[in-house]
Amino acid sequence: MKKKLGILCALVLCLCFIFSGCSPKLNLPTGEVSSNGGSVVVIGDYVYYANTFVDYSTLSGDDNTENTTKQNAIYRVKTDEYGYTEKDDEDAILNIEKVYSKIAGFNNSNMFICGNYLYFTSPNVHKEQKTGNDRFDLTTLFRIKLDGTGLKEIYTTKTIQGKFYLVTEENPYLLIFDDSKIVKLELKENLSSPKVLVENVLDTVFPSKYGLINEIYYTTDINEDDKNAGITGNYLYKYNIANNQSTKLGKPTQQTITLVAYEFGNLYYKLLVDGEACYYSQKLTSSWGANVTQWTVVGDVDGTDSISQFTPINENNVVYKYDSKIYLNYEILVSEDANIELVDGDYVYYSNSDGLYKLSYRDKKEQTVAEQKNIQTGSCDIAGEYVYFYAKLDTNTTETYYAFRANIKTPELGEGRVRCECIATVLEEDLEKEE
Repeated sequence: MKKKLGILCALVLCLCFIFSGCSPKLNLPTGEVSSNGGSVVVIGDYVYYANTFVDYSTLSGDDNTENTTKQNAIYRVKTDEYGYTEKDDEDAILNIEKVYSKIAGFNNSNMFICGNYLYFTSPNVHKEQKTGNDRFDLTTLFRIKLDGTGLKEIYTTKTIQGKFYLVTEENPYLLIFDDSKIVKLELKENLSSPKVLVENVLDTVFPSKYGLINEIYYTTDINEDDKNAGITGNYLYKYNIANNQSTKLGKPTQQTITLVAYEFGNLYYKLLVDGEACYYSQKLTSSWGANVTQWTVVGDVDGTDSISQFTPINENNVVYKYDSKIYLNYEILVSEDANIELVDGDYVYYSNSDGLYKLSYRDKKEQTVAEQKNIQTGSCDIAGEYVYFYAKLDTNTTETYYAFRANIKTPELGEGRVRCECIATVLEEDLEKEE
C-alpha cells in the first residue's frame, strides 16, 4: 500500500508540474452544487479543494503568493458519473488540475460556489502599514471564476480570523462577523460594499451547514445604567433579517452567556455564574426561558476549560470532549484520548493518534475511515458521499498535511474499513524513496 501511494503521489506530482506556472484557463464545470463550506466544494463531476492544510501562525514573508505556495494551492479533480476518481494502470489519480496558487486550507477555511464563481478565504498577505509586520492572522475573502481566471480580492477582516456564513437563497449572500460588526455581502456579478447589519457585537454563532437563515443571535455588553445598578453579565439579542429589527431576549441577569452553536432550531449556549458554567439549549420557537435543556453538569470551573468541542447531533443528543474523553450527553462514548471532528446524521467522526473513525451514536458500531497517524484536528468536512481531511503521509519528511478523502456511503470494505485515497499533489521530499 505504501509503495502504491508513493507511485500515486509521484505521478500526481508530475501533473502538478504540467499545470504549474501561469494559471491556464480551465473548462467551466456544470451541474448541481452538492456541498458548500470548509476546504472543499463539489459541483457536478468536479471537486474543488485545498491541496494542503497550513497553520497561519507558521507563515512568514511571501509564503502566500503565486510563486511561493508550491503545493499549498487550490486544485480540482474530475470524477466519473459515480463520484469516483479515475486512475491509470499504476493506480495514479487522473484529471487533477491546479485552479490557483493561493492557500485555502488553513485555520479559517471557507470555500463555496455561487454561479460561475468560487469564493474562498485565505490568510491575509497585507502587512501593517505602521510596522510592516505580517498579519497572516487576518483573513481575506477572494473570488475566482471556476475556470481559474479573474481573481478578485473582496474583503479582509480587521480582527483575527472572523466568521463567514453563506446564505443560499435565490439571491445568495454572505454574513461576516468581524470587528464587532455583522455585515451582509451580496454575491452579485458586480460586488457592492458590505452592509452593516449589527454593531457593538461581542459574539455571534452561525449554523455549521450553509443554507437558509432567518435570524441572527448575538451578544452585547451591558449598558452603563445596568453596570451602575450592580448588574453583570451580557445581553442576548435576536436580529430578524427580513425586517432588520433586533430584539433583546430576556431581562438582564448576573449571568454571562457564551454562544456555542445554532442548530436544529435550537440555540446552544453556556452560562457562567460564580465561576462555574453549564451548557444549555433553548428551543427558538418558544418564548425565551421556556423549553430549556441542560446538557452538562459543569463546564468551566475557576476559569479552566474542562469541556470543549461541544457539538449537537440532533435535538436530543450532543457530543463533547471532557477529560480527554468524548461524551454523548452524560455517557462516555469514546473512552480514549480523542478529538471530535464532525457529526453527520447518526455518526460521530473522531480522530486519535492512530487514525480517523466513524461511530454510530445509536448502536456504537464503528468503522475505520483512515489509518493515518498524523491527522490535522479540525480539518474534516463532509461533501457529498465523502469525508475530506488532512494528514501527513507515512513518508513525510516535512510538516505538510495533504488532502485525503474517504467514501463513507459505500458498503464496508473488509474489517470495517471504507475506501480512502490521497488526492493531493505532494512535495518531492515527502515522496517515498526507493531503496
